[in-house]
Amino acid sequence: MQSGVIEIAKRKAALLNRPLYQPSFQATLVADFCHVDQLCHEVQYWDIQFQPLTAQSDDGRVAHILQGTFASFELSYARFHQNLDQRGAPPPGKLTFTIPGPTMSRLWWCGKETASDSVLVYYPGVEWRSISGSDFEVYLLSINLADFARYAARFGAPDLNPYRLQTIFKVPDALLSRAQNVLCSLNSPAPQFDTLTLDCLVEDLIGCWLAQAGLHPRAAGLHTSQRVLTRILEMVDAGEIEDVRLPELCAEAGLSRRALEIAFKDRFGVGPAAFIKSWRLAQTRRQLLEAEPGKITVADVMAEQGFLHVGQFATDYKRWFQELPSQTLLRSSLASS
Repeated sequence: MQSGVIEIAKRKAALLNRPLYQPSFQATLVADFCHVDQLCHEVQYWDIQFQPLTAQSDDGRVAHILQGTFASFELSYARFHQNLDQRGAPPPGKLTFTIPGPTMSRLWWCGKETASDSVLVYYPGVEWRSISGSDFEVYLLSINLADFARYAARFGAPDLNPYRLQTIFKVPDALLSRAQNVLCSLNSPAPQFDTLTLDCLVEDLIGCWLAQAGLHPRAAGLHTSQRVLTRILEMVDAGEIEDVRLPELCAEAGLSRRALEIAFKDRFGVGPAAFIKSWRLAQTRRQLLEAEPGKITVADVMAEQGFLHVGQFATDYKRWFQELPSQTLLRSSLASS
C-alpha cells in the first residue's frame, strides 16, 4: 500500500465506568510497517525519529507495532526487523518500563550497553537515543506519574522523585519471565488482561527498581489491609455496594491490590471482587424470591444490582444456585398464586 502500512486498526479507548467490571483492552494501533517514515508518523503518543543503519529486509517489513490501553495502563509491543538509530521523547506525564522480549539480547541505549535481563525506564520530558540490532522485540508498560507516587507510597516512599533513580535496572529471571508471560498476550488476536495482575507486576518492577537504587522498600502493614477490608464490609452492609471502588480504596490507603486480595482470601477464602459478586448475586436472588407476580422482571433486578452482561449473569447465577434466574422468578410467581 502507498502508506507503507499493511494493516492499521485504531479505536478510541472506552472504559466502563462501573467499578465492579474490568474494562477490556482497547487497541489504538495495530500495524506492520514497510517504511520508517510512516512508522514515525503513525506511532501513538511518542515523538520519535528512526534512521535505518542497514538496507531493508528482503520481506519488506520494518516493524510490527501494537499499542493500546487497559484501565490506567498503556501497553505496547514492538518488533523491529532492521538496524535502527532511534531517538525521541516518550509520552508526556508517564513513566514507561521497557521489558525485553525473547529475541532481544543487547541494546545500545543512552550511552550504555544493556543486557537481556535489563529493564529500561523512559522519563517524560527526557529525550533518549538507542541503536538496535537487526531483529529485536520489546514490551512497553506505561503508568502515570501520579500512579508511580502511589506505588512508591506502598513502599514507604511517597515523595520519591523517580528522576533520581537509574534508567536501567536488572530484574531476576523469574520476574522477567512473568512480565513477558503477562505482556505476551499483546501478540494474541484478542489480548486479555486484568487489573490485579498488571498492578502486581508494576509493583514488583518498582520494588526491584527501588532496591537496586539502594532503597529498602517496605510493604504496607497488615493493619492497613485489615482496615480496607473492614471498610469494604461496612460499605456492603450499609447498602453502598455501588460505591465500592477497589482501586481507589487501595490507592487512598497506600495498599496494593495483591495485599487486599491476600487479606480477603485469608479471612473469607475468596478475593474482594468475588466476595462482592457473591453478595450481589445473593441480593438478586432475594429480590427474585420476594417479587410480586408481574411486577418485576429479571432484567429489572439485574439493572438494580449492577449486572451488565446477561449471558455471564445467567451463567454465574446458575452456578451459584443450580437454577436460572428466570426459574427462580417463576417459582416465586407460582408460590404467590
